[in-house]
Amino acid sequence: MDDYSTNGDTRKLLEWCAGRKESVIVYKNDSNLDCYRNKHQAMLKATGEWCILFDSDNILTTDYIDTLYTIPEWDIHTTYQPVYARPHFDFRNYSGVTLDKMNIGQFTETNIMTALNAMNFFINRKEYLRVWDGSIDPVTSDSIYFNYCWLAAGNKIYMTPGLEYDHTIHNGSHYQNNVKRTAVGFHDSIINKLKQLQ
Repeated sequence: MDDYSTNGDTRKLLEWCAGRKESVIVYKNDSNLDCYRNKHQAMLKATGEWCILFDSDNILTTDYIDTLYTIPEWDIHTTYQPVYARPHFDFRNYSGVTLDKMNIGQFTETNIMTALNAMNFFINRKEYLRVWDGSIDPVTSDSIYFNYCWLAAGNKIYMTPGLEYDHTIHNGSHYQNNVKRTAVGFHDSIINKLKQLQ
């Protein structure tokens, strides 16, 4: 889902996709929707029952996909969260932990909050669309806001053992370019809401 890029990315994607028309479809927004609404558009356009929601500056490996197939049965009310975003974001000490609205409060002072603001996870498309709340623009707190909505709706987040990917950090990232646009105190307000979930 190309969020109205102007750097030639759409052309590059279309060239790469030539000959893969049945397996890869590229859409381009008519205007820039920003990260939160662009992800929503991607989920609206997707046709699969299950989706990997992944940012463009991260690298998906076959190991990530293979790990998903080690899960005996996918639960539509669970997102499958990576435990390692190589090389900087390591959450492997929480492997196997299931987060829900009853226990999330005990994790708000841990680096799980960073995991919840990465959002490169595996999720049921229909349940994502049911839970998604477009009433605000969370800018760079888009992932943690969605995860708050997900848990508040009674769903779960599973810190999936072995689910890993490469997470790049660079000055041109959406986060770096837009963090100053996020309303002052918004991120902390979401963490406070997570603390209060029951």
